[in-house]
Amino acid sequence: MAFDRLRRFFNNLSRHKSSENEAQISNHYLRSHQSFKLFLSAWNSFQEIMSDIRYTLCCDHPFGLHRVRALCTGISIQVFQCIRRLGELDSAQCNVLFERFNALQSIVLKEFEEPESCLLGQEVFPLGTEDLVNETNAAQNSSLIDPLTLNLEALRAKLQIPVPQGFVITAAGCQRYFHANGLQSEINRLIQVVGGLEPKYVQQLAKQLKELIQKTPLTDSLRTAVMEQVARLRQCQFDCPMQLLFLGRVWPSGVHEDCGIVVWGPPLPLDSTESQIEDAILATLAHKQGIQSLVYRRARGLTDIGTGMCLTCLAVPQNCLGGLAQSCSVLSLKSQNIHIYASTGLPQELEYSRLPVDRLSVSHAKPHKVSKRHPHLPDNPAIDDETACKVATLTYEIEAACGKPQTVTWVADANKNIYILLSRPMAAPLPNAEFSTPEEDLASKILLQGGFTVCPGRVSGAIVQAQKWEDVYDFPTGAILVLPDDAYIWGGLIDRCGGFIVEKGFQGSRLASLAREFGKPALFGLTGAMDALKTGMIVTLGADLKTVYQGRQQSILPKKLQYRDWMPGSPVFKLLEKVSAHILPLNLNVDSVDFRADNCVTYHDIVSYCHERAVNSMFNLGSNKQNASRNVKQLRDDVPKQFWVINLGDGFAHQPKEPVIDIKDITSRPMQALWEGMTSYNWEGPAVNSKGFLSVLFEATANPNLDPTAQTGHFTEKNYFLISRYYCSLHSRFGFHFVSTEAMLSDHVSRNYLTFQLRGGAADMERRIQRVHFVADILWEFGFEPHIHNDAVSANLKGLPPKEGERLLAVAGYMTIHTRQLDMIMLDSTLVAAKRKEMLARCRTLYAKN
Repeated sequence: MAFDRLRRFFNNLSRHKSSENEAQISNHYLRSHQSFKLFLSAWNSFQEIMSDIRYTLCCDHPFGLHRVRALCTGISIQVFQCIRRLGELDSAQCNVLFERFNALQSIVLKEFEEPESCLLGQEVFPLGTEDLVNETNAAQNSSLIDPLTLNLEALRAKLQIPVPQGFVITAAGCQRYFHANGLQSEINRLIQVVGGLEPKYVQQLAKQLKELIQKTPLTDSLRTAVMEQVARLRQCQFDCPMQLLFLGRVWPSGVHEDCGIVVWGPPLPLDSTESQIEDAILATLAHKQGIQSLVYRRARGLTDIGTGMCLTCLAVPQNCLGGLAQSCSVLSLKSQNIHIYASTGLPQELEYSRLPVDRLSVSHAKPHKVSKRHPHLPDNPAIDDETACKVATLTYEIEAACGKPQTVTWVADANKNIYILLSRPMAAPLPNAEFSTPEEDLASKILLQGGFTVCPGRVSGAIVQAQKWEDVYDFPTGAILVLPDDAYIWGGLIDRCGGFIVEKGFQGSRLASLAREFGKPALFGLTGAMDALKTGMIVTLGADLKTVYQGRQQSILPKKLQYRDWMPGSPVFKLLEKVSAHILPLNLNVDSVDFRADNCVTYHDIVSYCHERAVNSMFNLGSNKQNASRNVKQLRDDVPKQFWVINLGDGFAHQPKEPVIDIKDITSRPMQALWEGMTSYNWEGPAVNSKGFLSVLFEATANPNLDPTAQTGHFTEKNYFLISRYYCSLHSRFGFHFVSTEAMLSDHVSRNYLTFQLRGGAADMERRIQRVHFVADILWEFGFEPHIHNDAVSANLKGLPPKEGERLLAVAGYMTIHTRQLDMIMLDSTLVAAKRKEMLARCRTLYAKN
């Protein structure tokens, strides 16, 4: 009996230890499973951001520096999370991975650093000195001083034209101010916090940035240099009271044409206090962060260092009037007339459309004579013929000296003396598009006719009528903006607007210049537009025809929009290209002996290495394979498939001793429904389209063995199910094609949900985007609510009755298999229509069957 009691004691002890081991193994597995799920979340997010980068480079233009920073930050976070979660599964190489990650972080951050050379150079230059005119010095100063200012100084010396005395705060002086006391960093932070330049937020952002700048005093060295120049001006012998005009320009460095944002500060008497002068300079510098400047820099793809910013201070007589002169037509650059615009105020009042404008045409040939006059007040014109002819003479001489048409900014004093403030080469118009002639039956569709063409072109879209900025908070990209006048504030929509229709305006306004710079069709002077064109109407604008048609008139629209895309080759574009070279390339080969952590040279390498190790860790959980043999099995449906099943608890009917699990022994309700959809129809390979096939070959080599329903197949990727009785999560990759499906189907309807995601592909971006739209259209047929983002589509449903969930999972399973390589045929409408008909019929059969 003593022996029996001893035997029972040791048996109980053994069972107790076995139970403890069982609990430890189970707890270890559950912790590993949680870490693996978190890893997959980071891995999926990394893939999505990589897709965003590719799409941004090829298609999503324009984009700003804040987008590049956000993409790089997002990528870094997800890479860090991948390494961290891998460390919870298998920490063997994590130290090496973190070393590679930190090294890449340093490299990428350096790409954002501005070279110290941008801060070098003299902060202030006096105008009217030989130092600026000297050819050698002019070349050295070309990066410090606005090229237009240097050109005007050369004209002063060459032609003896009347250019006011003054001084220039150079690009180095402006940059040092913005970099002092962390001002530029705070500006970048505020822009990054907003996350973009949406119309709803950009007005408040611009206000915050302007207030920040105006509260930040000039550097001591800059203030001293400025006041020295003001003192020099006060010592000059002037015949009348003088005022200081502060003129700045934000422009793409290295570009000299009539482009960029011209900014004006408040005019001040020459004898103003030091504090008043400093405030005026700060107010002018603050315009660099105005709505128009923020949007312009984004639309031109400019970084802070890629944006020229100089400020010119000019001494001109008080009580003068000002205007613009264009030496030829802005639409053709032909010199039949010199076009002069004048107002009773300073040039900024005219350019910003704050005052009424007198328009005159003066013969280009000598002797100059006024040929047409359109005064705002016929009995009290802003400018007389004598003054207009003086302006025309100077404009003619400047055009002849420069060798190309010019836009000239001028002021005239009470004695009709003319002073030239700025001269800009007129930008060449867009190449003439091949527009079709409207058919006669379109006459019945005409809503409005008249006005004058500011920028030729044709576009169709929804009308958005606006009188204040709040009217455009939700402005849809491509809409046509209808305005009462050409106020400069609407330049803040130049990157979104499809075209402009303006009741009152003129060719020389800043809005008109921006429309031409970006090739946006614009029709100004169209009386009655605000009454006839209401928000939401769909119209077709023929700016070259001076006509607005009802509805979308496809017959007169160009095959391709004529907008100017300034992004390729821009500083921001080049920056994203540089940083993406450290993110996107995949250099590691899983089957190579060089597949090691220390060989990771890009973020993609690190994440790919982490993914391989994480998946292997889950599939080989436990060195003695006790846990793996129980929880991880290869799926068998008559024959073994290239899918593995990870059991989260009660997903198996019993624990097989073999390393495989039969589909009939899977108790997971959602997996059974999903697998039925995946296997009901054999994949017949991609539809044939020669251009699409070549596109795929260009991206990658098509793999004919990527068929999970085939009897024999060899896969380079592990496709796996995570299951329990009521839960299923499928992660699959076939070449460059990623699909994931997650579902919960229980008796508690409120807890049930279904998520389907598809992204990637081997064809070009256009075909991949077409494919996700194709897939989304089919999903809509079955009640899904698809969301498209670049070349990815996701669809979510909640609160599903179990039977309905099974039907929809069967559809999702079919789409998982049969959407592969559809991107090859997406530009062939005949093949697309046939494939849609076939897939819809099969999905309907599966839905009805279940």
